[in-house]
Amino acid sequence: MIKSPGDTERSYRHIILRNDLECVLVSDPTTDKSSAAMQVSVGHMSDPKDLPGLAHFCEHMLFQGTKTYPGPASYKKFLSDHGGSSNASTGMVYTTYFFDVTHPHLEPALSRFSKFFIEPLFDVNSVDRELNAVNSENGKNVLNDRRRLFQLSKHLSDPQHSYSKFGTGNRSTLETIPKENGINVRNELLKFHQQYY
Repeated sequence: MIKSPGDTERSYRHIILRNDLECVLVSDPTTDKSSAAMQVSVGHMSDPKDLPGLAHFCEHMLFQGTKTYPGPASYKKFLSDHGGSSNASTGMVYTTYFFDVTHPHLEPALSRFSKFFIEPLFDVNSVDRELNAVNSENGKNVLNDRRRLFQLSKHLSDPQHSYSKFGTGNRSTLETIPKENGINVRNELLKFHQQYY
């Protein structure tokens, strides 16, 4: 255990689990909540060429229930009922998931959170709603100058390089075009999760 400089209450510890997962544990009894984060080594640069936005769509769909904790709202409801919240972010090479919750509920929150990575349902009834959410997020990004410049730099890059990929995705890239090409997006989502998670 390493104490932070000049601080007797906060401590930090780096551990490696049996499955080689690296963890950093931070303890600070002066805070009012507990939290956890998981970073997966996959982002939108790993999207299949014919499914731009699949990594981002996977991020959205993981929140929609697991075998142990089914129901698309069960995770967020549990956190909300116990003073917590959650979010996630898909980058180019990493996807980060995180939550916070009041201290007594950390362990059951971790149990729910961990199931995203080992037994997600990818509930077919949640697909349309999450496609709308991804599409809406893309629409919001189109109005952001920083995001537009980022997409322009990607568009101007070598189209054979994975940097050029359109990472957010939208209804066109995740529904309309795949349907036209006979691609079942949910099946591809299952393969993507199996390969990278």
